[in-house]
Amino acid sequence: MKIKFFFGILISLLVGIYFFSKRNSQKEGTVLFYNTIDSTGNNDSIAGKHKELLELCKTWGIIKYHSSDRDFIQTVDSSLIKDYNQIIAGNTDLNALISQKLELLSDSKDVKSSSYLGFLPDKNWIETSAIINKANKKKLIDFITGSYRNSDKRLVTAEDNGELSFEDDSLFYNETKTTPAKRFLALCKLWNTVRYYYPYFQAISGTWNDVFFEMLPLFINAKNDQEYSAAVQIFGSRLKDSHVAVKSGDADEYDGKYVGNVVLKTVEGKTFVKGFIINSIQSRLKKGDEILRIDGVNIISLQDSLKEKNSGSNETVLSRDINRLLLLSRKKTIQLEVARDNRILLIQEHLTEISTARKTEEQEYKTNAGKAVSKIIGKNIGYIRINDIFSGNFRVSFDKISHTKAIIFDLRAYPNEIAVDFLKYFDTRPFQTMNLYRADVTYPGMMRTIENEMHIPDSKKNAYTGPVILLVNEYTQSQGESMLLAMKSIKNSVTLGDYTAGTNGNVMIITLPGKVKIRMSGMGVLLPDYTAVQRTGIRPDILVQETSASLSKGEDIQLKEAVNYINKKL
Repeated sequence: MKIKFFFGILISLLVGIYFFSKRNSQKEGTVLFYNTIDSTGNNDSIAGKHKELLELCKTWGIIKYHSSDRDFIQTVDSSLIKDYNQIIAGNTDLNALISQKLELLSDSKDVKSSSYLGFLPDKNWIETSAIINKANKKKLIDFITGSYRNSDKRLVTAEDNGELSFEDDSLFYNETKTTPAKRFLALCKLWNTVRYYYPYFQAISGTWNDVFFEMLPLFINAKNDQEYSAAVQIFGSRLKDSHVAVKSGDADEYDGKYVGNVVLKTVEGKTFVKGFIINSIQSRLKKGDEILRIDGVNIISLQDSLKEKNSGSNETVLSRDINRLLLLSRKKTIQLEVARDNRILLIQEHLTEISTARKTEEQEYKTNAGKAVSKIIGKNIGYIRINDIFSGNFRVSFDKISHTKAIIFDLRAYPNEIAVDFLKYFDTRPFQTMNLYRADVTYPGMMRTIENEMHIPDSKKNAYTGPVILLVNEYTQSQGESMLLAMKSIKNSVTLGDYTAGTNGNVMIITLPGKVKIRMSGMGVLLPDYTAVQRTGIRPDILVQETSASLSKGEDIQLKEAVNYINKKL
């Protein structure tokens, strides 16, 4: 009996693998893992109706994202709204609703020829559910396995560039008014989108049911658009993803707002002025100023108040993003209390209208077209910032420093382009920059590798062979991290500074009822050895972290250490 049972399991496993691999064995990459979730459990602190709503949400996600029946998909969101209202009113039984939905799909090609294969990576939560009855459990599993036999187009699709498209999933987006039921739909849409398509779901999967229970009252009890938008922001913060951004309505959220021109950095509980964003915009602040209060409010209190609605891949990056918001205001002037040279000063800082700041920054960018943006520092060391260069000015910028004994590439900012053609001027080696992966849209929850189209160009005959220092820190994010991985192909290169942001990969945009959109990471990135760096960041070869002492002096100790390293080496 045991041998027969084991043999049956083995056959089921092989058949399941066959169905997973058959569809695109020549086109698709390697299967890395499968996003899984826990059963709802028997936590007595959670209301029974809330548990029912979670099971409804999970079941709706199965049906919506596994189905290829376009006519049925068009009705599934409206159906969820009705189901929510019926459950809240106590007018129906969840199992009756599930059975009814699956009956409607009984003639669909998703389930017409399905039979339970015993192979399903994420069936445990269904089988162990204390709410879904035995008959519906089998029907749900049959529906999923049946959908695996059908490779027709799903609601979510994949673009040629590897990005996921949710273009067809925007019902109720244009309706400005929402109801508790529509906001429940928004929560279920977010919860299931992350569960099936978010590349870094494994890091949060163990708490994903808890996130639903935490978010449910915030969504359904929102009294106005602001509270609804805040609920979506708080949901986004649970991803710990610095790509997360929420937009409400058609208007630009920054219209009519003013912004400071300084870069702030918090270290050891103190916040300092580290630098300035746009050279031509004046500020009364100086490098090394410690910010104590803004308009009379303690800066630590302000920072803490912003944490709940902001998503950061780690504490350093969250602090970076929060500090960007501190000098964002609808007022033209704010009062700052700062510590400078052992004195406490009150400074009236004039802010710049955001539209003006954008135009000024764009003008500075255009001014650099065709001009050398590199410079020579110290004892014959070339220096160039990644955010100053693009395809139109790199050649002339490189020529200016090509004779130097070493070159420092400052990657502590966001690059203008992701093109790596400029690497042909350096002595490079064959190098796999990174491994990319995303959700397989035919098998929701499955993560597969996809082709990395970033290729290192061949070096020119007279390529630069001197030492190249790559400066990095928490501002080296996403495209900047991809650039870093490509530039590590330079044979004589060393990375120096602090950990990068740990936020990489293209983004996906989800539309929600009530003109709300949320952006998050949609493509996963792994190092060549398949090490994950999301949230942790890429560790530099030489770790040099800023301190309150260095910031208070206005020193760039990372650049200083890079120069020292070169001078010792040569």
